[in-house]
Amino acid sequence: MRLCCRIPLASFDLEIDVTFDAKVTAIFGPSGSGKTTLLDAIAGLKKIASGEIEVNGRALFSSKRGIDLPPRERGVGYVPQEAALFPHLSVRKNILFGARRRSLEPTVAAIGMKHVVEVLEIGSLLDRPVSQISGGEAQRVALARAIVSRPQLLLLDEPLASLDIGMKEKILPYLARVRDKFAIPIIYVTHNISEVLSLADWIVMIRRGRFVAQGPPRQALRSTPALRDLEEEPLDNILSGAWLGGDQREGTSRVRLASGREVVVRYAEPPAGQTLQLKVSADDILVATKRPEAISAANVLPGTITQLEPLGGQVLLEVEAGGIFSVRITAAAVNRLNLTVGKEVFLIIKARAFRVL
Repeated sequence: MRLCCRIPLASFDLEIDVTFDAKVTAIFGPSGSGKTTLLDAIAGLKKIASGEIEVNGRALFSSKRGIDLPPRERGVGYVPQEAALFPHLSVRKNILFGARRRSLEPTVAAIGMKHVVEVLEIGSLLDRPVSQISGGEAQRVALARAIVSRPQLLLLDEPLASLDIGMKEKILPYLARVRDKFAIPIIYVTHNISEVLSLADWIVMIRRGRFVAQGPPRQALRSTPALRDLEEEPLDNILSGAWLGGDQREGTSRVRLASGREVVVRYAEPPAGQTLQLKVSADDILVATKRPEAISAANVLPGTITQLEPLGGQVLLEVEAGGIFSVRITAAAVNRLNLTVGKEVFLIIKARAFRVL
């Protein structure tokens, strides 16, 4: 995809010129950077002073060639922060509205809808009025409506921003399903780095309308300008694994990570063998240079430091410990433990620090 545009705004001009080809590209930056404006420009909802926008080699806008396709002809699905569903229609009719906008045959739309409904697990909602579904359910319905229209590109504008923390954790796995089940490139706007690391395979970072960095998320986030955005940003590790069993009396379950390593987490009851996602904050992981003994924490994971980046008075470590773990500790702790890239360490994680998504 080629994204080159200049858009005059009230306090600055949004100017960006990037090319990328990824399954999920995150547009990342602080609030007020111009992220939503960029999505609006791609969708044809915002006037562009000059530039060029191409998707799969097809020009949606080109000031040089005089091309400016109207929104309905761009083949773009757009899910805004608020679901923007039609309150007078049922869930089913809201979803099918997306197909009608693209003038899809009813039979084709029905087949496509069946698959989307299964992936997003909204079959029980189809005949409900929109007024009787939750915020998280509304976001899944909005996703379904966009996907059923068979877009060439899916734009997601901070789809979790309006949800509380518990609902965000429930919706995140559905976004991963959309990424994995549908061959639709996604541009995902967010200022939450945990969402970037769990969903995106490419990141474009902007600040006050200017390009900062791009690349694979972990690589791009190592750049000095990018790290300024991470110092106070909540940072979570998202890990995939298979549930092996649990003990409700002890309050714990065992999960085998994709690497084969097992961890103990707070009690959960998914069926044995079901793949699930875990979340653990970078601030909830302790680091030791020797294996600790007689401690209450259930998980002690041996690993090797692969990256070490200063964040003001803090330091962001990346540790390979049966998967890449981001760990945020103070600069004083790094100095006291003499931590360096390549050093072998032990990550100490309480079972309760893991959340099952």
